[in-house]
Amino acid sequence: MVKRNLKNKGYPTGWRVRKRGNSFYISYMVKPSLRHKWGDKSEILLGKGETLSQAEKQAYYTWASKIQSSVTPMTLKDLIEKYQLNVVPKKSKSTQASNNLSLKRISAVLDLRQPVTTFKTHQAFQYRDYVHTKMGAKYANLDKEVLSHMFSKAIEWGCDIAHPIKNLVGKIPIPSRDRYVTDDELEIFLKCCNPFLKVYVPLKIATGKDKGMLLRMKLSDITKDGIYFPKRKKTGKGKTSFLPFIHNDECTGLKPIIDNIMTFRNNFLKVQSFYLFCSSYGKPMIAEDGTTSNFDSQWQRAKQKALKNGLTESFTEHDLRAKTASDLENLEQAAQLLQHSSSSTTQRIYRRKPDVVIPFKPKVSDKS
Repeated sequence: MVKRNLKNKGYPTGWRVRKRGNSFYISYMVKPSLRHKWGDKSEILLGKGETLSQAEKQAYYTWASKIQSSVTPMTLKDLIEKYQLNVVPKKSKSTQASNNLSLKRISAVLDLRQPVTTFKTHQAFQYRDYVHTKMGAKYANLDKEVLSHMFSKAIEWGCDIAHPIKNLVGKIPIPSRDRYVTDDELEIFLKCCNPFLKVYVPLKIATGKDKGMLLRMKLSDITKDGIYFPKRKKTGKGKTSFLPFIHNDECTGLKPIIDNIMTFRNNFLKVQSFYLFCSSYGKPMIAEDGTTSNFDSQWQRAKQKALKNGLTESFTEHDLRAKTASDLENLEQAAQLLQHSSSSTTQRIYRRKPDVVIPFKPKVSDKS
């Protein structure tokens, strides 16, 4: 079997993405058994555009107009196709890729000829546990969410069924990550970082913001008095936050960090950019779909170098967010900095430093 190109992994089977010149092209490699539905052609151009998003939008439209499905899906195959065509494209890019992979796993295991109305709760349990055994709890939970939402849409589309999964099949518990990065470990890591990470990491520690938010920062977010951060893009909840350079007539330490970043930019950039962090030619380090391949490569190189130079256990970029939350003494302040709507999330997931507990001092008799 020919291994599938990774860049096509998040799309329906048979899709191929190519870039020619400044344009993106998405085509469909038609199986011989289906060519009669596609004008007896082996390859069909689904969409093209100056950006990948434009090509994808046109491709899904063409795909949906060609694939015939009834208003009310009758079989699991009908339901999966209708869900993939009408629901998945409306989600974020990263969620689309994840959902499409879930749908492929579901399609490979379930009997696609089975009528939607005969699907039972025990089948969802069996599928969830099968994926848990083969691939782990994370993928089992992702697939369970997609399967559940698919049946919610089936009811919306006219299937006369009681929901077989909602409030019946739960997620498999996944223990919260507990890796705490010590000051000594961070010092070792920083010594192994390239110039970019040496100015990025201090801002990460000082602000506690997630990677996506930091890499989307623009110069206009920085004022003479401090930095504005918008609502978290992932949840859309919380308030816009402002981190000042001076608080109660004392320096917060944020201004020197920004000054170091600006010095790095002046020495590194060949082309100016609106983004605080960018490539040498001014392009943002986070793609439209939220991927950060440039950043991730730099992080991995620094981590591997650190592991060879004294770091005994690796840690992720996201673990630094937890370090900030853990090192702050005040829980409410940590929750505000991380822009959590509830401090319980901060406490449960991000406060990882061991609690300091004063031991009991027993009374010792002076009698010998």
